Amino acid sequence: MLEVADELVEARAAQARMESLQHEIAHESAIAVAAPEVAAAIAARRPPIELLARELEQQWVAQGPLVSIWQRAVELSQLADASGADPADYRADIDRARQQVESARLETRDVLDRLCTQREALADAILAAPFPLPTPPPVRDDGRPEAGRRDALDMLDLADEAIAMAEHERHRARQRISDASAEAAELGDPADLAARVAELERRLPDVVELPTSAQPSAGMRLQRAGVRTTGAARA
Repeated sequence: MLEVADELVEARAAQARMESLQHEIAHESAIAVAAPEVAAAIAARRPPIELLARELEQQWVAQGPLVSIWQRAVELSQLADASGADPADYRADIDRARQQVESARLETRDVLDRLCTQREALADAILAAPFPLPTPPPVRDDGRPEAGRRDALDMLDLADEAIAMAEHERHRARQRISDASAEAAELGDPADLAARVAELERRLPDVVELPTSAQPSAGMRLQRAGVRTTGAARA
């Protein structure tokens, strides 16, 4: 009876391990299937972000002279004030230069709004992954095209990182599927394991009265198999 109880404990452990392996294989299989789809969805978000990065770079180049004129007008006003001259002569130049920069940056705001939209689309593609991936930070509230360009380039770098991580997850999942499948094959057929557990359970009674001569370990072995024990050796 003790040998049957020990066999039942081992058979149940093998059955539990088989169920765990089956769940793991199903989980990893879902990752192996999803990873290429996630990578493709992320890669599809790169071209529009690249276009916006180039557009912001062009605006940066175009706005550079306007910003320089504005800065120069401010510097001349400060020099005039420091030398005791009336800086009022430069105020019109400062206002005009500032208005030119602000007008140009209204166009930049439009591009930044579109970049925000692309950022959300990229985040959605990343969050669809059944494994953790880095998400892009929000576009900064900075009207300068050079700042927006940096945000766009950071998004592209993050997208590349996420694509590489998705590919790594695919390889890892396939390797784990292979390992788990090999271990499951060693355990045998699930139906055979279930039949063996049922057979051993039928061979054991629900309750056993132990004689006083029985070792304490006998009761423990039977109890591990789910058999209740009575008698002097129960402890």
